Amino acid sequence: MKNVVFYRWLTLVSFFGLMLSLLGWILLAPHSANFPTAAMLVLGVVPMLFPLRGILYGRSYTHAWTSFLMLFYFAHAVGEIYSADTFIPYAWGSLIFSTLCFTGCLLYIKALAKMRRKSQVV
Repeated sequence: MKNVVFYRWLTLVSFFGLMLSLLGWILLAPHSANFPTAAMLVLGVVPMLFPLRGILYGRSYTHAWTSFLMLFYFAHAVGEIYSADTFIPYAWGSLIFSTLCFTGCLLYIKALAKMRRKSQVV
């Protein structure tokens, strides 16, 4: 039971951390004059709104496909870190939070399944 709660909190904290990191990256980081802020908000943050309700309610199916969604953010952060000339803290934050969210989602599903299996065996 403790593992399930810990992994759920890990997922929630990293999910919202990634969302704040993306918002900071898009809105606060210096960009070129041609940077389409609204389009980047739509492409970067709106996909994270789809699993929000299921993540908040702790649904295992939502955690499963959210882990796949985190792979997109992980790949984006790695690409930005690799192509940047300087240190970008928002990209590193996105990399860390997407990795933690991916791991938290998978471990939450596994721990929840184990807990349900134990409760069925009587």
